[in-house]
Amino acid sequence: MSSFTYVAPFRFGRLTLSMLAVGTLAVLAGLLLDLGEDARVVLVAGGAALPVTLLALYLPLILGRKPGLRVDADGILFGGRPLIYARTSAFVPWPAISEIYLFRVHQGLFITTYVGVQGRDGVAPLRPSMPASVAATIWHVPTEVVLSSRPAFGWRLDKAALTAAAGYFAPSVPVVDLTEAAPMQRQLREVPPTA
Repeated sequence: MSSFTYVAPFRFGRLTLSMLAVGTLAVLAGLLLDLGEDARVVLVAGGAALPVTLLALYLPLILGRKPGLRVDADGILFGGRPLIYARTSAFVPWPAISEIYLFRVHQGLFITTYVGVQGRDGVAPLRPSMPASVAATIWHVPTEVVLSSRPAFGWRLDKAALTAAAGYFAPSVPVVDLTEAAPMQRQLREVPPTA
């Protein structure tokens, strides 16, 4: 493996650790506080379900050092989803990529970072990850790129390392960073129009 290869392994991020903490606190509250039987059962069962589910989904990927994203001499590997990692992983070779896009989308309380690829000659290099009607609502990124993108769930994107790896292995493929546009999009929705 070249020293320029970029690998983003699956790991516990801030969101996952926060969810684990909330679940653990709910279990402790259910066990330690003087609550009614129903509230106690809900807190303990619900609080335990969240951490156990997260550990069951992500721990095998973390311990197995599976990549969430890998950029190397051959192209880009998008790691799959938990439980069906092998079936949902997708590899795109450099000759099929004309541009790489980095963008963010507000999803309720959270901001999700995506890595998308623009195909050559209008050919989508990846199977769509969402319905076209949903992709069309992400106005600051070309729809075909949104359809050929994957979220950074369970791994952390290092924009500088990805850009360096892409520049080394495929200097003719630009990296388009639109990650600053999503906060602007949210702000525009929350600020009333001025007269």
